[in-house]
This record gives sequence, structure tokens and C-alpha cells, in this order.
Amino acid sequence: MPKETIDKNPVSFPEVVTIFNKRKKAGELNYLQRIALEHAQRSSKITRRQAKTLIKKLMAEFELSEMIAIHIVNFMPETIDELRVFIQDASRVYSTEEVHSMLDLLRE
Repeated sequence: MPKETIDKNPVSFPEVVTIFNKRKKAGELNYLQRIALEHAQRSSKITRRQAKTLIKKLMAEFELSEMIAIHIVNFMPETIDELRVFIQDASRVYSTEEVHSMLDLLRE
């Protein structure tokens, strides 16, 4: 029987790893949870703390929504073209200098 949904918030891959590892300690994960955990572990390029900090900086400095910031952190784009895919739905248009600043922030 599925567990009760307590909250629906977007989270980054490192946070997914943390959540599932806590569940794993409390009891066994089902098949889909194990697959999701493995995917998040392979896809995570930074730690949970780094992800939270980076999401907050992207939201504050570049006025990005939480969802867009999380997607950027999850995939860590390395080129301007890759980053533009994520910010194309943002509430404003970013200059090339701003996009470079975002990439510099991601590289730190």
C-alpha cells in the first residue's frame, strides 16, 4: 500500500538521495524507489548542501523561479546553449553577460 503524500515540493537530485537514504534506513525501499535512488545518485554532481546554496543564489541573483533553479542544478549545464534551454521559460530575457555569470556560478 502506498505511503501517504505529506508534501509536494520540487527537490534537487542530491535531496532525493538524502530522502531515499533516510527511508532506506527506516525500512526497505520498493522497486521504483530503488530505481529513483540509483538514478539520483548517478545524476547528482554536487552535494545536498551545495545544491541548496546554489538554488538560493540562482533565485536571488537572477530572479529565477525555484523550479527553474532546481532544474539547472540537477543538470548542471556547461555551455551557454545548454543553459538557455533551462532559462527560456523564465519570466525575463537574460543578456549574454548574465548567462555567463550563471555559468560561472555553476562552475564554482
